[in-house]
Amino acid sequence: MLAVFDQTVAKCPEGLRSPPAAGAAAGGGGAAALMKGFAAANDAAVTVSLGSAGALAYSSANKNPLVPRMFGSVNDIFCLFQGHVENIGNLKQHYGLSKTANEVTILIEAYRTLRDRGPLPASQVVRDLSGRFAFILYDTVSKSTFVAAGC
Repeated sequence: MLAVFDQTVAKCPEGLRSPPAAGAAAGGGGAAALMKGFAAANDAAVTVSLGSAGALAYSSANKNPLVPRMFGSVNDIFCLFQGHVENIGNLKQHYGLSKTANEVTILIEAYRTLRDRGPLPASQVVRDLSGRFAFILYDTVSKSTFVAAGC
């Protein structure tokens, strides 16, 4: 999983910043170079360009069955997810989702509830998730990210 965002969309910790690529001034650096490298290094990689906001990349190759990796999109909201949620049945019931809903669908619905209807803080949504996971969610309409990890 890889997500690269423009600094206007998501702030990056200083320790994770990469130095400008040698070809960046000529239009060959940044997110495009990272995505190209990810796709070259990972079989069957899928990359999603988010325009000037950034890009997401995902590959199901070499997946650990105990730590699944998923990618999904609903109504202009994209989500990369790795891990598992233990209380998935309770969350499906809480958000009124079908039995076939997976972690990605639940996270997108929780985010939409947070964005559209609820005064809940993002930390409450993450506290409701039980398990070992990490996710990156990007909303193309509001151009915002929701990133969390839990165990």
